[in-house]
Amino acid sequence: MSKISGLSRWSVIVALMIMTDQATKWMARRLLLQHSVVTGPVGLVLTMNKGVAFGLFGGRQWVVPVNAALGTGVCVAAIAALYRGDWGLAHGLFLIFAGFAGNFIDRIVAGQVTDFLWVRGWSVFNVADCLVTTGAILCALALLFPVRWGFHA
Repeated sequence: MSKISGLSRWSVIVALMIMTDQATKWMARRLLLQHSVVTGPVGLVLTMNKGVAFGLFGGRQWVVPVNAALGTGVCVAAIAALYRGDWGLAHGLFLIFAGFAGNFIDRIVAGQVTDFLWVRGWSVFNVADCLVTTGAILCALALLFPVRWGFHA
């Protein structure tokens, strides 16, 4: 696969992940406004988060520009990793970027992030948060075990 076609493919995949995140948040705001759905240790509980991870720094004006800079940096790092052939790292960074972008859209449009997935003993989160977490795990595996998880070209 050429590097250009790999970047094109990942551009489409990232766009689809962002659209999935935004669609699930839209449905959560419509369907969970009046009531939550909890079954055992998991549920759907609508919350609005004005901060970043776990509600930290809520209401701070600098959160949006800092997130924009971090998201841009992650995207550039993902493209650089893809061009170097560090596919495992690139895959993880693209997942992180998609998650950043999904939550960034919320911050720009609504000034807060929609969270709705609940697991007992954990904070309420969303699809974008899952993307960031999965991407971070994949990046860690690619860096710690490059032969097995690096997918070098």
